[in-house]
Amino acid sequence: MTATFPDDPFLTGWMAPFGAECDAPDLIIDGELPSDLVGTYYRNGPDPLHPPRKGDVYHWFDGDGMIQCFNIADGRVSWRNRWVRSEKFKAERKAGESLFGVFNNPMTGDPSVANVEYNTANTHIIQHHGKLLALMEGALPTEIEHLSLDTLGTIDFDGQIDGPVTAHPKFDNDTGEMIFFGYSVGGPGSKTLRYNVCDKNGKLTKNVSFEAPFSAMVHDFFVTETHAIFPIFPLTTSMERAMTGGPMLAWEPDKGTHFGVIPRDGSAEDVRWFNMEARFMFHMMNAWTDGSKLHADVTGSNATQFAPKLDGNMADVSDGTSPTFRRWTMDLADNTNSISEELLDDMACEFPRIDDRLSTRAYRHGYAVGSGGNGSLNFNTLIHYDTSKPQRKTYDLGDSYMVGEPVFAPRVGGTDEGDGYVIMLAYHQPTDKSELMVFQASAIDDGPIATAKVPVRIPAGFHGSWVAPAAA
Repeated sequence: MTATFPDDPFLTGWMAPFGAECDAPDLIIDGELPSDLVGTYYRNGPDPLHPPRKGDVYHWFDGDGMIQCFNIADGRVSWRNRWVRSEKFKAERKAGESLFGVFNNPMTGDPSVANVEYNTANTHIIQHHGKLLALMEGALPTEIEHLSLDTLGTIDFDGQIDGPVTAHPKFDNDTGEMIFFGYSVGGPGSKTLRYNVCDKNGKLTKNVSFEAPFSAMVHDFFVTETHAIFPIFPLTTSMERAMTGGPMLAWEPDKGTHFGVIPRDGSAEDVRWFNMEARFMFHMMNAWTDGSKLHADVTGSNATQFAPKLDGNMADVSDGTSPTFRRWTMDLADNTNSISEELLDDMACEFPRIDDRLSTRAYRHGYAVGSGGNGSLNFNTLIHYDTSKPQRKTYDLGDSYMVGEPVFAPRVGGTDEGDGYVIMLAYHQPTDKSELMVFQASAIDDGPIATAKVPVRIPAGFHGSWVAPAAA
């Protein structure tokens, strides 16, 4: 029998484990779903099966992956959720307890799983070449069956990759390619990055490794129609530091920020490094090429509280730790190798998304969640950015709600950018239940046009994708 979960901020409230797999064939809907919204919204996030091992402190990023699947058609919504049956999950389920240390810490893990793959598969779920893949940045992708959500096994690209794959691959709608990478591919704390391209048929066509200026956490990256860009922020990693009692991850702003730029068809010898003062981001909105310039729109900050500084203290909020919408630009014709920055909005925001059909190309419409101007990062506001205009549209759900990543779903038959809907999971605190909200993408300030009522609370999660029927 599993033990009680400890009293921990990552294990209570919206983040508390749900611990069950469900099927709900026909959710109650407030409002009316449009007839031209047809497809499936998949979302991934952590739902730990067992409490952490004695002596470990749980972290939200470490929970077992749980896939949420909302099928939308004919004005109706069905919901199903299933854990990803990773080797980690299966071993711990058999044992009835956690066997791995948090973030696979060998000092707290059980020796019986020393040779078992640590893969939470809990961060994102995407589709490429007809395959639905659950991702986390420290392991190989895990294939999931579209309807049953059964786990089909890991994908190693015909044995060509045996290390980590990012949870944030990019897709080129024109070529059908998936562009992705791995960091610390030489082992924990290594400086080696791996750049990969997979063609529209699922075949690996590029596998290039190169060294970063220092070892760092690289959660996301940028891809334009001509280049891939690898941001190295001073959130450093060090096994030597960890083995001597220091933090594995540390914020070292004096190291600055460095962007490694490589042509999409380039080699390791083609990498060029651009530099700026300390910055940080978890997620990008989009990137594109503009003549000799490469632009990346992000939700970025001047510092982070994700890890302490070397002295053990966290960066102060006055250092600019809240993410805001900003643009970073590199000019390939500029021999200074500098990165310029433009602040596009001062509202704290995160989980940026676009109409994915414009990925790697110049775009106009972006979506994110924000704090409603209350100074916190408890996101309760949906944001629409029109980058051609100097203002934003918002819909504030109020203090009783907390919201997750917005995902764009094209209208059936629609081809223009932004012609469709924004789908978002929200948590209603007074009822302790979740709701799937659908907004008209061009009028999110009017509020949801339909809300599907989930009969339970879905734990806070990370990222998801919209899959149209023809692709499923």
